[in-house]
Amino acid sequence: MDDGDEEQRRVAEHVEWQKQGAWVVLWGPYTRRFWAFACWPVVPEEGVVVSSADPNVLYTHMRQVEREHRYLEWRYKNPR
Repeated sequence: MDDGDEEQRRVAEHVEWQKQGAWVVLWGPYTRRFWAFACWPVVPEEGVVVSSADPNVLYTHMRQVEREHRYLEWRYKNPR
């Protein structure tokens, strides 16, 4: 991995930290994209994966998916 990939990996770790365990977020050095895998109990059986080359766009897609699948409703009704 080059220095740019290392920085992108740190960005992916930060996004994952922000989402408090609801997503696994990775940087793909080959694809040059961030990948986020939903891992909450109300995710559809087939799973949910979003990706983007831009971490801000990725975060926006993650929020859209959370709303679409009613994750936030579940999360705030069922605190950990």
